[in-house]
Amino acid sequence: MSITSASTISRRTLLRGIGVSMALPWLESLSFAAGEKTNSADQPPIRTLVTFTGMGFHSQHWWAKGEGAGMELGPCLKPLEPWKERLVFLRGLWNEQANKGAIHCMQTGNMLSGAPLSGAEVRTGVSFDQVMAQRIGDRTRIPSLVLGCEGPIPGLQDGLPLLYSSHISWSTAVSPTWTETRPALAFDQLFRTDRNRGDRRVVDAVLEDARSLRQRLSLSDRQRFEEYLGSVHEIEGRIKRADKQRDANGWKPTLAAPDRPRPADGIPADIPEYWKLMNDIVLLAFRTDTTRIATLKYCNDGSAETHTHCGAKDQHHQMAHTQPPELIPLNQFFMSQLAYLCERMSEVKEGDRTLLDNTAIAHCSSMLHGNHDAKQLPIVLLGGAGGKLRGGRVLDYLNSPNRRMCSLFLSLMEWGGLELDRFGDSTERLTGI
Repeated sequence: MSITSASTISRRTLLRGIGVSMALPWLESLSFAAGEKTNSADQPPIRTLVTFTGMGFHSQHWWAKGEGAGMELGPCLKPLEPWKERLVFLRGLWNEQANKGAIHCMQTGNMLSGAPLSGAEVRTGVSFDQVMAQRIGDRTRIPSLVLGCEGPIPGLQDGLPLLYSSHISWSTAVSPTWTETRPALAFDQLFRTDRNRGDRRVVDAVLEDARSLRQRLSLSDRQRFEEYLGSVHEIEGRIKRADKQRDANGWKPTLAAPDRPRPADGIPADIPEYWKLMNDIVLLAFRTDTTRIATLKYCNDGSAETHTHCGAKDQHHQMAHTQPPELIPLNQFFMSQLAYLCERMSEVKEGDRTLLDNTAIAHCSSMLHGNHDAKQLPIVLLGGAGGKLRGGRVLDYLNSPNRRMCSLFLSLMEWGGLELDRFGDSTERLTGI
């Protein structure tokens, strides 16, 4: 077993094997075995997760009212019913600059920065997740994890770059952060240091170190450690099976020429399984402290996917515009991803809290509904942010003098360990949050 010497991640214990570096979950026994005194550095870190779905929600059914156990949720939010006491529904926030170009790409490119968008050339602003990655990302092996479940959209819309529609995370004003859409390669980011080690599984590669560590753990930590190894092993197996299923059940030539583009290698054909895999990779990243900052873009703005698994007959983009009743089950599928994350995070114990208690999840979209209404944005917060976020509330900022999204981002950054005086178009945190 190896303790890293880098000062930025000096307390991270790693299991090592040939071509593998595998971070561990938070374990009480490690600080005790090292003879360290309990202090703030011994507490589980706060994670920051932003999830995104494009083109808003059904215009009549995105709402919440009341508080606590008595909170009522609109039909789009029904999957979050078990978690409403951990939920904060935000109404009225906006990105002012996104309202200067009322088409999809010009309402998405500054989703997490609030920066002005250039139409003549690609130029926006650094997103808040990447500001965190650049300033405090050296506390973990990976500064941030940027995932997506739909690849970028090429081309132009009304002469404006559709690149904006496909990315919410931006490393520079002109460069979106690489968004990994392939589960296997996203998994590799977390654990593999040698991409050419064959078919040997991650857990198998670190068994010798794992056996040594077990002897140092308390009974409760040993159980937590075994569950963690099992989850890594199980998810890696699912990724391998998903790739094989794509080969068997995905694209096959049935005509003289295929009737759709060939799916990318390693991406499951089944959308619910695909999204679940990406959720699980985020969970692993947080659970191992491989990163504390992540974004997961489930779909693009202007997405052309047809969610037949939800009973949809038309593409998401068209449904967002026409607002048929079938849009509600699709919106509920989006929210079921958050419910799944809450459930899984709540199962992971971290001292007296859970992973959910130590995470701030912000779900957002670039418009309230598909007809380009970005005068207020649909935002929900979940989790506990280490005790800083109190759920079961509906907060209305529509008539507030400060309803900037960047004010929310200042709060999220502070919860995650980065205090700034200014970000984007805001110099103050969101009041009442």
